[in-house]
Amino acid sequence: MGGSMGRVPGRATLKEVADRAGVSIGTASAVFSGKSWVSPDTGSAVRRAAEDLGYRPRARRAVRESGLIGFVSSVSDMFSPSNPYYAPVLSGAQQACAELGLSMTYEVVHPGGDRLPLCVEREQVSGLLVLSFAPDRDYLRRILDAGVTCVLLEHAVEELPVDHIRHDDETGGYLATRHLLELGHTDPPPAVITADDRIVPAARRLAGYRRALAEHGLRVPSSYVRRSDFSSALGYEQMAALLALPKPPTAVFCANDESALGALDALRDRGLSVPGDVSVIGYDDVAMSAHASPPLTTIAADKELLGAQAVWHLVQRIQRPGMTSRDTKLAVRLVRRRSTAEPAA
Repeated sequence: MGGSMGRVPGRATLKEVADRAGVSIGTASAVFSGKSWVSPDTGSAVRRAAEDLGYRPRARRAVRESGLIGFVSSVSDMFSPSNPYYAPVLSGAQQACAELGLSMTYEVVHPGGDRLPLCVEREQVSGLLVLSFAPDRDYLRRILDAGVTCVLLEHAVEELPVDHIRHDDETGGYLATRHLLELGHTDPPPAVITADDRIVPAARRLAGYRRALAEHGLRVPSSYVRRSDFSSALGYEQMAALLALPKPPTAVFCANDESALGALDALRDRGLSVPGDVSVIGYDDVAMSAHASPPLTTIAADKELLGAQAVWHLVQRIQRPGMTSRDTKLAVRLVRRRSTAEPAA
């Protein structure tokens, strides 16, 4: 028998149909959803491509009941069990899925590229959890245009019809800085080691830091605001830079625990005492912070709850697609250990 082997009917994906018709996956999805804005010519091209490929659009009810949720992130080690921050988020999401009788698939994505998550292109999932600290609005809009329900973790994109769930990082930055100020670190004021403002949680924590200083009538020198990449290596470097200033700070707020652990190493290597010479506070309360030397004062954020709540929000939004978008902020709290104290007399 001549010719190429035909495709099994119904096995083609929406992405393949879109490519064949020369349109975006969102436009192809709109054709099958009956959206009025699609031109007749485009609609015909998409339906013709679907027929050629043997594509059969899933009924929306079937998609809702697929029982599979996608979890995608632009963070390369998001799904590593050794990651001190993300592993508990993932664990919380997994536990919630188990309670609801759902399964979860995971994928690292690159928002700047042309491809949507594979689980979206293949129409495998009922909904999608998206974790990215520097959200790409156009990429998210393309996922929504493909007809996929989303919940965003740790960032908000107000103009999109999605739920957002995040920790109250502005309050966390405020609590950390207020703690140092109340101990008496006002002259000089506390310094901060944070990340680029494009990292949304870092920007919020920095805003809380500035609010606490403003309430005390303090202005911080620009040299006291140091930028890192949330790694212990740059935490070390930026702590060293602060110590080299003509008037180094007596207290430092590190906007994550890994930076704080690097700062502790820099102080130790220079023969300085924590908290005798310099107080250090971190953020996240990762497991290793309690075992640092000295144990690290930090801001605790319930990471397992973040993952679980994200799943619950996603299921509710799948069941009630017309509901109003929600922006949920989870509470944070100060955990005082032995790395902060009053400044030396």
